[in-house]
Amino acid sequence: MSQPNLVVREILDKISLVEVVSDYVQLKKAGNSWKGLCPFHNEKTPSFNVNESKGLYYCFGCQSGGNAITFLTQVAGLTPREAVERLAKRAGVELPERTEYSPQQSRAAKERADMLHAVHVANEYFQKALKACDHARSYLATRGVDSALASKYGLGYGGDGHGLLHELAARKVSFDIAQAVGLILPSQHGGYYERFRNRLVFPVFNLDGAAIAFSARQIPPDEDGPKFVNSPESPIYTKGAAVFGLLQARQAIRKSQKIIIVEGNFDVLSLGAKGVENVVAPLGTALTPEQIRLVRRFTENVVLWFDGDEAGQKATHRSISLLIEAGIEAEVIQTAAGEDPDSVARNALVDSLPTVLDNAIPMITYLVESMLKTHGNTPHGKRKVVEEFKEAISSEKDPFRYGRYREELARLLVIDVKEVQHILRSPDTIIEQSDVKKLTPVAERTLLELFLCEGTLIERFLQEDPLKELLVDSEVKELFEQMQAAYESGNHDLGAWLVNNGQEDDGSLRTRLYKSIMIEGIHPDPELEFDQIIGRLRRERMESQQKHLQERLRLAQREGRQEDTLELALEIARIKKLIISARTS
Repeated sequence: MSQPNLVVREILDKISLVEVVSDYVQLKKAGNSWKGLCPFHNEKTPSFNVNESKGLYYCFGCQSGGNAITFLTQVAGLTPREAVERLAKRAGVELPERTEYSPQQSRAAKERADMLHAVHVANEYFQKALKACDHARSYLATRGVDSALASKYGLGYGGDGHGLLHELAARKVSFDIAQAVGLILPSQHGGYYERFRNRLVFPVFNLDGAAIAFSARQIPPDEDGPKFVNSPESPIYTKGAAVFGLLQARQAIRKSQKIIIVEGNFDVLSLGAKGVENVVAPLGTALTPEQIRLVRRFTENVVLWFDGDEAGQKATHRSISLLIEAGIEAEVIQTAAGEDPDSVARNALVDSLPTVLDNAIPMITYLVESMLKTHGNTPHGKRKVVEEFKEAISSEKDPFRYGRYREELARLLVIDVKEVQHILRSPDTIIEQSDVKKLTPVAERTLLELFLCEGTLIERFLQEDPLKELLVDSEVKELFEQMQAAYESGNHDLGAWLVNNGQEDDGSLRTRLYKSIMIEGIHPDPELEFDQIIGRLRRERMESQQKHLQERLRLAQREGRQEDTLELALEIARIKKLIISARTS
């Protein structure tokens, strides 16, 4: 086993999965396992199981499963490396460096660390400054944001223009670093001035909870300069790749399996104040493909809720095209002219918001209906709708979805779908359709399960070369070769190896095996079952040979080859006796 894998194994052995999960889920003891409501989907009856002895969890409702590492990647949106680092701290295990850094790489790593520290110092200063500024807190109160909500999202105040510079100096933050992350700017009169002075500050966090940038808003009645000022790009922050509120929203997103994308930061806050927490905003930019990829890590159920003005409608259209390109089916909440999610949330009763959310319509329906409002329901208007719709869905490469979009267009325009098909031809790219997944032979799958439960059985299997010929399924053979390589490299606990090397609920053999070994006592006597399975595989191999010989025999009989017919009949009789003998032994 490689050094990194040994360290990961040590971490997983030292931490308690029940304790890790309990940070997010209320668990209750149930026999040899622990149960609770799944954090990844809505349910009323607990189907989420944690097996402490095996260090594995599994939900029988949504089929999510894994170890402590996969749990944190799912529930907290961390990368596997970030999850390992968090668990290492919990276990008190020191992680080895992943690589030996060159001098250039070391400088870059130090610069990144210094930048994160500078933004962290600034974020702490801004939050303290907000508590001391009545004007900023009064403005937040007029927007329906109380101190608890402000604290949850880490809101701050930029100060009077001098305090941050003093704080940076006092905490030994290089002004060059502070300038690189956009906290300060060089003054024409020498020295520096603070970028976010006298503004309400919204921090942007990465998925590990570290502040990486800021978005700062004017506080009325001040109208000097742009309404919003944002951090520039830096080695720790890329514009268009982050969204506001994701750190706070991710658990609600996982729970609801839905994400609402709005335009502005105050939209996020106002909905959060009313208990709608699965909401993010794209930080003053139009929604980007990078942001879609980011939120897709949490769910593919997207709801767009933009402002009711013309700009909001155009932004919705652009976003729908991006979602189509990404292969995501979204819904749209329509907003009345002059309204936005912020105003709707602040003016709505708590009980009425679910109704607003339930009124979301499919994105294709919204697209066509909004185009009809623009171009009219006349023949000329409908023709313009068809042409504009064609452009909007041009990035769709899946013929099936493309066909459904055409049908919806025809339905809403009340025209024959054949007319639409003539104008909107299917995309040239044909997606290979995978038919129903072939079933893995039961005996071969069971053999792999036994290897996962008792790794030493693989040695017995390898001692006799002919046994490998018993495996005929290509997926089984491929996974067996991986298991053999893992065992020979020192991974004798093949069950742990399977988990540590990741699994996705894609219906693959690896996933099905993973689910099987989660069942307590599935193979109580692996040694005995191994002998039984080997016997069964040998019988199945002989039965397959018999079937093949019978086909050859029929062909020889049809062609009148008497000598071949006799030889094949004798061989079939011999194999039949072996099969009978194997069944009775």
